[in-house]
Amino acid sequence: MQSAAAAAAAACIGTLLRCRCSLDPDPARKQGSTRVGFATAKRRPRAVTCKRLLHPTARVDAAARDGVDSDGGGVTRKRLAVFVSGGGSNYRAIHEAAGHGRVNGDVVALVTDKPGCGGAEHARGNGVPVIVYPKSKAAPEGVSTPELLNALRELKVDFVLLAGYLKLVPVELVQAYPRSILNIHPSLLPAFGGKGYYGLKVHKAVIASGARYSGPTVHFVDEHYDTGRTLAQRVVPVLTNDTPEQLAARVLHEEHQVYVEAVSALCDDRIVWREDGVPLIRCCINPDKYT
Repeated sequence: MQSAAAAAAAACIGTLLRCRCSLDPDPARKQGSTRVGFATAKRRPRAVTCKRLLHPTARVDAAARDGVDSDGGGVTRKRLAVFVSGGGSNYRAIHEAAGHGRVNGDVVALVTDKPGCGGAEHARGNGVPVIVYPKSKAAPEGVSTPELLNALRELKVDFVLLAGYLKLVPVELVQAYPRSILNIHPSLLPAFGGKGYYGLKVHKAVIASGARYSGPTVHFVDEHYDTGRTLAQRVVPVLTNDTPEQLAARVLHEEHQVYVEAVSALCDDRIVWREDGVPLIRCCINPDKYT
C-alpha cells in the first residue's frame, strides 16, 4: 500500500488556492452521493484544514458521504485514485502536494492503460498500487470494468482524478462516482476540446486558430469527452511567435497549480453546486465568497 501519510496540512491562509472571489450566488442545496465498499487499508490520520462554515442555503457536495462534522469541524482525509496514460506530471504534482500537506488526501491507487508509462513507474517507486485498465492485447494483465470498480471500492476511493488519461472512462465509473471525477484539459473549454484533442494537437489548433489566449480547464467528468461542468480555469496568453511546444510548456505550468488547487478544494469539501448545476469553489478565508 501507499507509504506513510504526509504531515498535517498547512493553515488556511497558507493554502495555495487563490481566492479571487465573486459575491455569493446563492447556490441551492445538493445531496451528496454515496460511497460504498470496505477498506483494506488503515485510514490515514486527519490533516489540519480550514474550519468550514456552511452557507445557510447551500451545502458542500459529498459532505455526508465521508462523515464530516456538520458543525464545521475537521474534514476527513480523502482517498484519491489518479488515472494516467503518460508521464503523469499532474499526478506527480498532486502526489507531492498531498505529501506536503497542501491537499487533504492521499493517492491510494494509480490507474493506467499503459503499465510502462512514467506515471506508473513513479507510483510503483512511491508505494502507490498500480491498476492496469482496460485489459487489451497490449496489456493482457489489465482488469475489466467490474473488477476496476471493485478495486476502487475496496480501496475506499472518494474521488477519481484524470491526469492525462486518454481513454474515455466507462459510464459505469461515472455513475458510481457522480460529481466525484475531475479531469484537466490543456485548453479553455469548451474551445479545442473533445475526441482527438490532446497533447500538442490542442496547442497546434489554438495557434492555428489565431486565438490570443489559452490555458487549462479543470472540469467534472460526464459520459463524454471534455463536456462536464467547468470548475476552474487559468488564462495563458498566446504569444505572436509561439510554437506548440512553447505554449504547451506555459500551459502545463499553470495546470500543475490549478489542478492542485481544485483537488485541494475538493478534498476540503469546498465545492458548492449552484441551483443551475454550476460548481463553485468556496473561498477558504471568507465562506460567503466563491471563485
